Amino acid sequence: MKKLPLLLTILCFVTFAFSQEKVEKTSVFTSADTKGYISIKKIDLKNETGVTTTVQTTVNTSFNDEVLNFNLSTINDSDKMVSPSKLIFDGTIDSNMKPVNFTGSRIKKDNKNNSFWNFEGEFKEEMETDPDFYGYAKPRHIATLKIPERTIPTFNLWAIIPKLDFDRDGTFVFNSLDETKLYVKKNQTVNYLGKAKTSINGESTVLHKFVHQGKGIQPAYFWVNDDRELVQVLLDGQFTFTLDRNFKPSSSVADSNN
Repeated sequence: MKKLPLLLTILCFVTFAFSQEKVEKTSVFTSADTKGYISIKKIDLKNETGVTTTVQTTVNTSFNDEVLNFNLSTINDSDKMVSPSKLIFDGTIDSNMKPVNFTGSRIKKDNKNNSFWNFEGEFKEEMETDPDFYGYAKPRHIATLKIPERTIPTFNLWAIIPKLDFDRDGTFVFNSLDETKLYVKKNQTVNYLGKAKTSINGESTVLHKFVHQGKGIQPAYFWVNDDRELVQVLLDGQFTFTLDRNFKPSSSVADSNN
């Protein structure tokens, strides 16, 4: 009888463990234009209450003079990935700066679905956002920001687009969070353009094509296959990233910075 509580505890733990289902998928995109790569790892944790999705992004590349070499982990309330609740950033965002790291946690939402976030750590001190939203920063890198609904980190779009409908009438509307400067760009859209020919590793193929557009940015194009895999991305009209099933990153960004 004395062992009964312990046995019940063990039984509950085992039942809870088996009631969860964890699904992971990693896609790595390499670029001859930048001599770098971008890795997107998506982790779905399903349990009785729903799905929590984590997107782990590694960016190790340069865009002209802008050097990006960082890890970003985003925890989302659902597999739709439009409502993040936590961000963890670590790495280099500028060749003239030392590596930085910070953690952002959603504190609450107001009645207009804006989210209040607390950021702690080391981040670029040029924090700014659209005039409709405000930020408050202290010298030792502690900040509280109000961020609008459906704000997602820029590179999380690479995990979201393959899930969108192949429908010309549908528009995915969101706000983009520049994870390197904590800057919000409002009213971004992704639209399906239909099937289109493109060249993948020198071979012509037909894939589903999406376009990401927004004020002040050049359109970005995404190609997805019938199996809903992101296969190729074109950024700024000049940087092409292609799915590379054979490429294995040698080390993490954090390791490379040590």
